[in-house]
Amino acid sequence: MICYEGSKVRLRPIRSSDMAQSIRWRNDPEVRERALGYRFPVTEAMERRWYDAVMDDQSRTRVVFAVEALDDDALVGFIQLNRIDWISRTSYLGLVIGEKDRQGQGMGTDATSILLKYAFDCLNLRKVCLEVAAYNPGAIELYRRLGFRKEGALRAQVYLEGTCHDLVLMGLLASDFHGAGQVG
Repeated sequence: MICYEGSKVRLRPIRSSDMAQSIRWRNDPEVRERALGYRFPVTEAMERRWYDAVMDDQSRTRVVFAVEALDDDALVGFIQLNRIDWISRTSYLGLVIGEKDRQGQGMGTDATSILLKYAFDCLNLRKVCLEVAAYNPGAIELYRRLGFRKEGALRAQVYLEGTCHDLVLMGLLASDFHGAGQVG
């Protein structure tokens, strides 16, 4: 099986046995809002269709990995490149560390570093973009530490609990990633 390892996590292909945890995370409002996820309840049938679509689309416009902790092989989240544009050589990054007791331990940073190395060195992408809600300063700081730069914001784009929040747009060029000595 194809796996990519860092210091805290490994990235591996998703599998059907991941679905139960995925449904739990997608139906947890706190996890869902941090990841800007689908806002309505997710059923097993809906999740099955999503899994089938991901498996059918791998390498065309997205690639999705499960994030496993190295210390105990537990599934802790998912990370993906989506909206891959092979002509412009760009994509969008998405990350969720769904296990709340594993958040804030550097697993998201490690997973993102691994995925960026994969994006730039294996897929030959030249830029990775992302969107993050302004109410998630921890994620914004994680991405800044990895070299992402703020490229703009969509004002009052995300509605949460009676308040509108900006959606921050960030990007990282392969030349900046390699120039900063990021090696995953």
